[in-house]
Amino acid sequence: MKKILYFYSVASPWSYLGIKRLKEISKKYSAQIIEKPIDLVGKVFVATGGTPVPQRHISRQNYRLLELKRWGEFLNIKINQKPKFFPPKDPHLPALFCLASIDMGINMDFSSKVLEHLWVKENDISNIDTLKLIADDLKISFEELNKLATSDKIKKIYEANTQEAINMNIFGVPSYVYNNEIFWGQDRLELLEYSLKKN
Repeated sequence: MKKILYFYSVASPWSYLGIKRLKEISKKYSAQIIEKPIDLVGKVFVATGGTPVPQRHISRQNYRLLELKRWGEFLNIKINQKPKFFPPKDPHLPALFCLASIDMGINMDFSSKVLEHLWVKENDISNIDTLKLIADDLKISFEELNKLATSDKIKKIYEANTQEAINMNIFGVPSYVYNNEIFWGQDRLELLEYSLKKN
């Protein structure tokens, strides 16, 4: 089976804008998506020279907002360019919950909901109540999920994913890796599909 490594941040609007199409492409080409939430700002940016959004020059910040508006309209996907809880106070907690859900066999659904709550529903994904709301919505045992998310096992996977991204020269998200080739950004999904079609 074809495999796509999917490196993302739970706080990334671009991951949100691309996730539905990624699912569609993987289904179309019978490719397995291997989800890899990472610590983008705290470690990948530090290692690769990235700059957190609030620290970027105002010209870059303004263009980013324009691009979010354009892509939202182009893809017909609702998105708040400046959500109330961005950047999240603690991006690690929802990332750990996503990893726990993956470990429980709930691929893509939990992460999709986390991104939606941040970029559409104006909810704080750093808040445990929001994560419980998502678990309840997906009919996942919150007690089991919470216990797993706070375990050393999941924390180690998070660290390993992040280091793997750095080792693979990934510097931004979403990044999709297929056949050892990196496709950075949801606007590269067409090229990812082209590669899947060829191989």
